[in-house]
Amino acid sequence: MMTTRARRRLPDDRCLATSIITASLPCPPQRHAVTAGQTSTSRLCRDPGVDGSPGVLHSVEMLDAKVGGNPLPLEPFVNWLDQHGRLKFSGLADQLHAEIPELGAADPDTLEALRASIVSHLPGMRATFMGSNPDPHLPKPAQDFAYLMARSNIPLSAVLRSYELGHAAIWNEFTSHLRKQQSWTVARRAEALESGSIRLFEYMQSMTGETITTYNRARDSLMRATNSRRNEIVRAVLSGNGGVRELRELFGYRIDEVHIGYVAWSVDPMKHEEVSELARRELLGFARQHVSVTTDSSVIHGWFTPCKNSTFDDLAAVSLPRTIRLTLGSPRRGIRGFHHTHREALSCVDLTALHTPAPTRFPDVAVTVLATQDREMAARFVDDHLGALRSHEDGERLIKTLRHYMDAHASPTRCGQRLGIHPNTVTQRVQRAETILGRHLDPASLALRLALDLERTMELE
Repeated sequence: MMTTRARRRLPDDRCLATSIITASLPCPPQRHAVTAGQTSTSRLCRDPGVDGSPGVLHSVEMLDAKVGGNPLPLEPFVNWLDQHGRLKFSGLADQLHAEIPELGAADPDTLEALRASIVSHLPGMRATFMGSNPDPHLPKPAQDFAYLMARSNIPLSAVLRSYELGHAAIWNEFTSHLRKQQSWTVARRAEALESGSIRLFEYMQSMTGETITTYNRARDSLMRATNSRRNEIVRAVLSGNGGVRELRELFGYRIDEVHIGYVAWSVDPMKHEEVSELARRELLGFARQHVSVTTDSSVIHGWFTPCKNSTFDDLAAVSLPRTIRLTLGSPRRGIRGFHHTHREALSCVDLTALHTPAPTRFPDVAVTVLATQDREMAARFVDDHLGALRSHEDGERLIKTLRHYMDAHASPTRCGQRLGIHPNTVTQRVQRAETILGRHLDPASLALRLALDLERTMELE
């Protein structure tokens, strides 16, 4: 019996379902021997083909009869491919090239590559309708087209759209051709329609899957080659061994501009492509030009030129995704600035809190960076100024209060607002810290401020 799906595809045969149910086949019911692969002894007959030659075996009960384990050929579709396939497929390339914007805007060679790709499907599609292509493979010209699209940065969605539109166009041509087979019974046309729809869908699904695999393989290969070349060029620039011209010509990055260096990484397991893309998105609205390289599986080193003078200040208010950490060097110009801002961004990495939602900027931690160049001396410095407080049972809470107290310019009110406590409580905690340390705490003391900052970095180690 004809399915609802097939019925919708033959709008001209409005009484098709009724015809299939009520009409008798042109040959009387008879039993046939069941050969290998057949699963029924229902009414079978063979209608004459359009040219009087033997047609395709069919039945009412079996929409896709099989002999010898293989599907029977779908004669009208095979005939259409033989008579019109090359011309129609070639013309389809022009149609898709015009309808899909990404293809139309691509290199002029794209059209002929698309045409070769579409035409190359003729043998495989014909074999599918003949029932002799159980495992179709993507033709070489179609593989070449997928590689070309990947190299040209044409999105995969545009390539898949060409298959979607091509599938629809071919099916429309097939159904139009099938309706013209007036010598065929309605039942026979319905059976061909149903089986043809299934086989074409399976073929296109298989080709689409292989195209996705081919495209992604090409993109991965190109990205590895591009990343490797970019890493070589950036290393050359940093070492003073050239690379400036290549950086501009191959990647569009000018070295004579102002640069802000950065380091980005993830606190969760994540591929470097994902980290790079997240960092690029965060900086997209701030960068006039941008380049980045991969150092290991999840750490990205990058540079960008700020869009305006206030960009560096604006970045202090950026809220990063939960899993991403970002350090920034100071804005600096030229090739020396390219070097210096990179080193500054690197020096901030160990000072970035695990929970910080904002980028760590070098000027904000410069004193701490300088003081931690010798870790052993820095540890002794902290112990000299805060040792008794660090070993006290209430030391963690008191040190946190002192840190906010200093940041609030010794204002109990502002410090209390930050911590969510009463100003009197702030004053009491400061006095208690002084008692434990045995000295007055001067809010203007650079040594005290530095000791509090260094103590925080030691918490992270």
